[in-house]
Amino acid sequence: MTRTIRIQSDSNAHDRPWRVAVERGYFRDEGLAIEYHEDNPKGTAGRVQNFSERWKETQLSHGELEVYPVCEWGAIERVQQLGHGRIIGLDCTMRTGAIVVRSDSKITDVAQLRNVPVAVTWHAGTFYAAIEVLEAAGIPYGEIRLVHANDRLAALLSGETEAAALMEPLVSRAYTAGARKLADLRWRGGIVAGDDVDEETAQKIMRALNRAVGWLRENEDRSRTELLRDLTPAQQKTGLLPELIGAQPYQAAEFNEKVSWMMQRRLLDQAPAYDEIVAADKR
Repeated sequence: MTRTIRIQSDSNAHDRPWRVAVERGYFRDEGLAIEYHEDNPKGTAGRVQNFSERWKETQLSHGELEVYPVCEWGAIERVQQLGHGRIIGLDCTMRTGAIVVRSDSKITDVAQLRNVPVAVTWHAGTFYAAIEVLEAAGIPYGEIRLVHANDRLAALLSGETEAAALMEPLVSRAYTAGARKLADLRWRGGIVAGDDVDEETAQKIMRALNRAVGWLRENEDRSRTELLRDLTPAQQKTGLLPELIGAQPYQAAEFNEKVSWMMQRRLLDQAPAYDEIVAADKR
């Protein structure tokens, strides 16, 4: 019998393999009927600071969603704090972004962002990736000033913040508005699934995603258009592409490294156990 899976994306470049898997029938070939949603119906208004009140998280908690991709750190945090679902693997792209400033900003180096407000989405990929980059530039964690903004690009361009940590399509839109890049951002994603997604279904999802990644790799002429669908044709020519690396199992060493990093910065109240968060027994 065909299993129906409801998937919530973010409509960003790194989630395009999910859409490709839907459109090319790779999920269907695995016996999965997919209800795929590319963005939350509330738009930027739905990207509130408290992640437990965001669209994807509330949908999963209420049993109205089976699967969603999120950043690796966020996957750990959400499964632990919301008490629902498991991480069934690492997502199929290395996510990319940038820390940018306005064209008239006097800041020319990441190290100058010490105690300077940087717009992020709170406890999402840009939040964690920005911390890594700012610390690498020599800024102590206690002197990093990240602020949540539902619309990070608007916060930057309006002068509400001096800098912003963005991903596509916002990076290209910022450049079109004259913004300058200070640093690149890179991070992995995690795949969170509801408690009723069993081992067999998880493996089907992973196989379908990796077929989509393979198709994108072999169709370079269409890959940029697919991955940067949210940009204009002109912006697509120079847009920031994610790296296609394929969906992979989440190993204990990788998990524990991320948990240790989060605990050192008090981003978790307590360290979760691998077996409690990751569906290791389902692989």
